[in-house]
Amino acid sequence: MQTEFDRSEKNVKKTLCVAAVAVASLAGLAGCASVTTDVQVSGTPLVLQGERTYAIVQTPSQETGAAREQYVALIHNELGNYGLVDRAAERASYMLSLAYDTRPAAVGVTAGDCANPSCNGATAPGFSLFGREYQHSMTLRLFDASTGKEVYKVTATSRDRNADALHPIPFLVKSAFAQFPFSEYGSWRVKLRSGGAADRPEVVTVKPLDK
Repeated sequence: MQTEFDRSEKNVKKTLCVAAVAVASLAGLAGCASVTTDVQVSGTPLVLQGERTYAIVQTPSQETGAAREQYVALIHNELGNYGLVDRAAERASYMLSLAYDTRPAAVGVTAGDCANPSCNGATAPGFSLFGREYQHSMTLRLFDASTGKEVYKVTATSRDRNADALHPIPFLVKSAFAQFPFSEYGSWRVKLRSGGAADRPEVVTVKPLDK
């Protein structure tokens, strides 16, 4: 006959097993070396012939700090790969604005492979067995300096369980330029891995998404 002690012992063992599975799962997540981002772009194909100059403009409402400095440095590096040169605003062909954000993600059902946040039935902060999810996003907008017309806009987003706004920056910037200056589709999903040259992320795959 099973005693109260036996039942209690079984419950303790069961609890320990569940905890062990949770810890193992968390360890697996922490050790994951790949990151997936969703990217959206709008505008017209850019003709990048010869030297093209740009300036990153800052509005009074935008803060300064470690995050912005890291974003700006990586953006300069990526644009340099395409022959774009940083210049003072009065001498630049393009004006580039930067916006970024980290906030608790929302619970919702994504329709197919739609990368647009408006496609999601997001209603409440996202929680799971492993804690709250956070959404990181970065948007770059490129304007023609002579006309003020927006010619290019790209947004990259990723999700994880890390509230730190600094760690996703290299992945967001790298994925935003994965199809620069334009592609035949407006949304794509980028898989990246860490540990590339100078410990920078490398693009593994780029797949188009349905709108």
